[in-house]
Amino acid sequence: MSSDSLRDQVETRLAPWHRQLGADRAAYTNHVLRVLALCDLLAVDQQPRPSAREEYLTAATLHDLGIWAAGTFDYLAPSCDLAMAWLSSIDRDDLAGLVVSMVDQHHRIRPADPPHDPVEIFRRADAIDVGRGLLGWYGVSPAARRDLMKRYPAHGFHRTLVRLTARRLRTNPASPLPMVKW
Repeated sequence: MSSDSLRDQVETRLAPWHRQLGADRAAYTNHVLRVLALCDLLAVDQQPRPSAREEYLTAATLHDLGIWAAGTFDYLAPSCDLAMAWLSSIDRDDLAGLVVSMVDQHHRIRPADPPHDPVEIFRRADAIDVGRGLLGWYGVSPAARRDLMKRYPAHGFHRTLVRLTARRLRTNPASPLPMVKW
């Protein structure tokens, strides 16, 4: 799938929330595209590639969207709800269990499943992008990482995460990162 076609598919899924995403739209869109590309790199032997599969497209596009759509940093449940609604709207309820697991488990500290499992591939891809390698690179080369950042620039995505974390820390110091699971 071409990168333009992939961007179009992501944009179609995000269209209802363009207003809520506001100034963060480009940053979030590129985060989604980097996560999908990282899924492809982590699952190099899988066909079709993860970025061409509905479960990955839906999970990647909607996994953090609850931040903006529901206005909360405790966004896993709202993001899961958005994913289930999308899948229902395209008659793919058969993927709901897997996609909800991918979204719900994407901030686990420990591995969610074996390395080749979609939930674990997705968790690792998001960890690489959000953590910028602090949680590991999982075999993704420095050249591939540089290429992804060049192709899909951050546009302040990581600064937005720091700002949201700081705000949550001030308002909920006992639960600054409610999405993180052991």
